[in-house]
Amino acid sequence: MNALLIAANSIWSTFPAVITLSVFNTLIMFFAAHKFMQTLQQTGYDGRGYLQWLKRRDNIYMLRLIIVSILSVLAYLVFNIAIMIFTDSERATYFGFAFYVVFCIVYIERDRKMKSKVPLVHTARMNRLNITFIILSFFLDVLLLTIANLLSIGIPSTALLVRLRYGILCLSPVMLPFVLILAFYINQPIENNNKKKYIKKCKNTLKDRPDLIKIGITGSYGKTTVKEILNTILSEKYSVLGTPHSFNTPMGICKTVKRLKDSNQIFIAEMGARNVGDIKELADMVKPQYAIINGITGQHLETFGNIGAIKQTKYELIEGLAENGFAVFSGDNDITLELYDKCPVRKMTAGLKEGCDVYADEIEISDSGTKFTLHINGKSARCSTVLLGRHNVTNICLAAAVAADIGMSLEEIAAGINAVKPIPHRLQLLQGKNGAVIIDDSFNANVDGTKAAMEVLDHFEGRKIAVTPGLVELGKTEDYENFKFGQRLAEHVDKVILVGKRRIERIYDGLMDAGFNSEDITSVSDLSAAEEVLAQTLCKGDIVIFENDLPDKYN
Repeated sequence: MNALLIAANSIWSTFPAVITLSVFNTLIMFFAAHKFMQTLQQTGYDGRGYLQWLKRRDNIYMLRLIIVSILSVLAYLVFNIAIMIFTDSERATYFGFAFYVVFCIVYIERDRKMKSKVPLVHTARMNRLNITFIILSFFLDVLLLTIANLLSIGIPSTALLVRLRYGILCLSPVMLPFVLILAFYINQPIENNNKKKYIKKCKNTLKDRPDLIKIGITGSYGKTTVKEILNTILSEKYSVLGTPHSFNTPMGICKTVKRLKDSNQIFIAEMGARNVGDIKELADMVKPQYAIINGITGQHLETFGNIGAIKQTKYELIEGLAENGFAVFSGDNDITLELYDKCPVRKMTAGLKEGCDVYADEIEISDSGTKFTLHINGKSARCSTVLLGRHNVTNICLAAAVAADIGMSLEEIAAGINAVKPIPHRLQLLQGKNGAVIIDDSFNANVDGTKAAMEVLDHFEGRKIAVTPGLVELGKTEDYENFKFGQRLAEHVDKVILVGKRRIERIYDGLMDAGFNSEDITSVSDLSAAEEVLAQTLCKGDIVIFENDLPDKYN
């Protein structure tokens, strides 16, 4: 009983210091957590994706937090051991935190100055996560400091252990990422309940529109491009609402459906996936009558694990079609043709290969666009588009097949094709400095996409420069595919600027294996540095292709 009273008195006497330090440290950790909150948001609030990012061996942010903690602990220990020579005052130990505060401020300030491609958005969900994180951080600090006080009971106040007990706070930066994920999982029941409400409302809105034609689009690549092409073509005759940009998640579709008007006749939903079951969830929401499946590759193998899981997930869109549904498959991809063979509903192939139901031939590609002859139901028309590359002709064929089945004439489809505008960041042609030409393919880098990009590059005259950080999310094949990418670059470009660290090693090896001149390879830390190099070296007639621009979580 006496021991308990002593412990209680000890805790009470140190309570003001514990609360003050905990509040102060919680504020520091909140600002230091910015990058980790941003990454969690960019993964689509996927806890597994966030943890995979934490474990990446090139995660410089986790390494920096570890360095901050180590430096803070060492500085705190050295300062307090030294100060014991001059004073016995316990309050003097608090000055040891000055180093910790300085190191944290330097970390926060450097984080703040770094450019973000997709900045943190303070949505209602993120605000709820912030509140939970702050509460958890505060109580964790209180708990750690209270335990430290309890362990020092009965030890003279001048003892080194007592003088150093609050130094445990210097380990907070290392714990920060894990406190955040704990806060995330604590909030999950609330967020799942909110998500169910939004999805239910979305389903009811679509259910109340039996007249609405609904189209789902999926694939490993080209989803956004096909969606934009189809939207433009159908808009020649109908009122169309499509998911904007790359909105291809449940909440992205819910937000789009909120904008649905009575006048809209067609709804187009892009459907993305990183795990088995993702497309099923989206198809259950939309219940489309039409499905488009573009090319399927090993993209996102990092989360899927194997190509079979990817095929299964993409096929979930077909399983979500009504009995009288209609499906269009890319005829230029072997995996989509496998899925076509087992598809039970009305179906069609579209592409460039001989034997496709809707196909294009007589393709002419230039540095200003593409011309081709489109064949639908025994009729043909000469078409032109500002889009670059043969793969975009496949995308157009997929969109044209659905448009024709809905009820558009070949003339209307051709007019729509001519009206298609460049798709941002997907082989988008731009004017650069000093008369150079820029091809922005920063949102389109996958294995097949790089092959298509190199083919497009061959139609340009001039010195060709590629800027790339490499390919990601390819699982165990990532190193191999980046090596092959390097070999491909060597065949088509004159200079290469490699951005980043880890993946570029394999690209460099591929370049060297293909006999590329090492003097024509420049390695830089980030995209800003690459742009500085280009600003100094670009000349009139140069062609620069930006092949992939990694999300912030990879930089």
